[in-house]
Amino acid sequence: MDDALKRRILTEWGIDGLSFDQQVVRIFEKVRDVPFGQIGSRDPKDVYEQNKGTCSGKNFLLRELYKGIGVRTKDMICLQRWKDLTWFPDDTYGVINFPDELVRILETIDVVDFHNYVKIFVGGKWITLDATIDLPLRELGFYTTEHWDGRSDMPLCFVGTHKIWDCGDDGLEKKAQLIEMLPQEIREARHLFLIKLTGWVNSFREGRMG
Repeated sequence: MDDALKRRILTEWGIDGLSFDQQVVRIFEKVRDVPFGQIGSRDPKDVYEQNKGTCSGKNFLLRELYKGIGVRTKDMICLQRWKDLTWFPDDTYGVINFPDELVRILETIDVVDFHNYVKIFVGGKWITLDATIDLPLRELGFYTTEHWDGRSDMPLCFVGTHKIWDCGDDGLEKKAQLIEMLPQEIREARHLFLIKLTGWVNSFREGRMG
């Protein structure tokens, strides 16, 4: 993303006139509030223009805007299993009530995925951020951070595992490599699951608007 577009977004979103601490929080909130959903692109420019994106595109947009105010960033990826969102013995994560067609996929095969998030360097330390899920999706059981202090780690939106990759600025390329390494059966199941997940989320949004 070029510097002119970053500056345009920061101005349009009213971030330029804030203090540095306020900018850090506000950038996260604005990107978090971009609706989660598939657009066929992980490019942060496309996420901004279409006002929609998945974990990759939204967190890449987050990264670019933090760079726009001089914050050091790095892309992070963790292995995740979608079935872990159907239960979790911790108050942080609720249970997502997936529709039957998604549950059937998860009961048939272990759908493995790779979740993008971001770390930023503020206050002399690296902090974990994840802007994947917008607030309305909490009604479906998804987790997201609502009130963030700008200084502390936040829980990931999806339950991750101990397998973590620090990708520097190459999160997009690394994710593509990791997905390509999956067995074909799991790649196909992942693709089908994400299509149906997006359809379910879109139907939810249409219902709220109706």
